[in-house]
Amino acid sequence: MGDEELAMNDAAKYKEMSEQERKVVMKTMSDNFDLQEEPKVGIFWYDEKTDSLFGVNKSFAEELQYNVNGLKTVRILHKQWWQREKNKRLSKGEDIGIFSVDYTQFPRGRIFQNKDGTFQLMCGTWINEHIINLVKEEFDLQNIPLEVKIDEHWEIGHGWSEDYGL
Repeated sequence: MGDEELAMNDAAKYKEMSEQERKVVMKTMSDNFDLQEEPKVGIFWYDEKTDSLFGVNKSFAEELQYNVNGLKTVRILHKQWWQREKNKRLSKGEDIGIFSVDYTQFPRGRIFQNKDGTFQLMCGTWINEHIINLVKEEFDLQNIPLEVKIDEHWEIGHGWSEDYGL
């Protein structure tokens, strides 16, 4: 059996969409088209060398519930995300690269939405207007008031404090 026959046999294993299924799928995707620029919440790191954000994990704010403290954000912690990415590379036998250092060694931040609908960027003193603009673009917050709050937790070299028992 040649490669072409094998490919045809593999293709035969899959069911083609009916015209009705295709219409439903296309309608579902087109319904989401206008939502692509809706505000998002989540986490990120900033890479000074490439002047870009990385490790972005975000969700549409409107799709999340407020927590008991009246805030919306993604559930994953920076520390968890960093360890997960490191483990992926280790399991593949790849070089762990930047994941050889602690997750706190790069500037990082988190976007929250308050119950009153306002958005906050939590970060360290390393922040500047240029990085704020990168964050606004990444999280679709260009036309949304964004309050910037500085806290020691997001300073380079700082992470979960023993005060929190974590």
